[in-house]
Amino acid sequence: MSENYQPDVKLDENPNGTVSFATEVVATIAGLAATEVEGVASMSSQNGGLADMFSRKNTRNFTKGVRIDLDGNKVTVDITIVVEYGSPVPDVARSIQENVKKAIETMSGLDVHAVDVHVSGVSFEREQRANAELDEQRRKMLEKSEAEAETSAQEEPAEAEEPEAEEEPEEEAEEADDEEEDAADGE
Repeated sequence: MSENYQPDVKLDENPNGTVSFATEVVATIAGLAATEVEGVASMSSQNGGLADMFSRKNTRNFTKGVRIDLDGNKVTVDITIVVEYGSPVPDVARSIQENVKKAIETMSGLDVHAVDVHVSGVSFEREQRANAELDEQRRKMLEKSEAEAETSAQEEPAEAEEPEAEEEPEEEAEEADDEEEDAADGE
């Protein structure tokens, strides 16, 4: 996408010199501002196709899906995103427009003419991850309940034997009392 960028943006000319920065700086600011919005799953280039599918998720290309057009001191931004399933698209798009405009104007001093948001897809990753977490919790609970059932099954025979063991000394004690009574009667 770098072929779409003008090499430098002149921000200020004064007697001390000029202030300019690369156009990719504006694209990076826009990309970061867009990814901060709740409901944005990822950035996507409009014509990425297979390259987007096989690119690593952890790569930090903040200009992916961002195109900047400059007309003097006015900026037009095109942003292409993938929305998370369940997120209201109009709300996400509006938040992106506000966040990108504010970030570019604050950080660069340029005037943002328009922020156009293009939605290229919907991501089900968060929903799938939530389902996987639920399945994992269910599996752990099942294992725990099976372990508790096994433990209680092993303890039940031991508890059944204990009362019998307690009764035997009582019987012996009663027999000993009976013998003592017999001995006392015999005197």
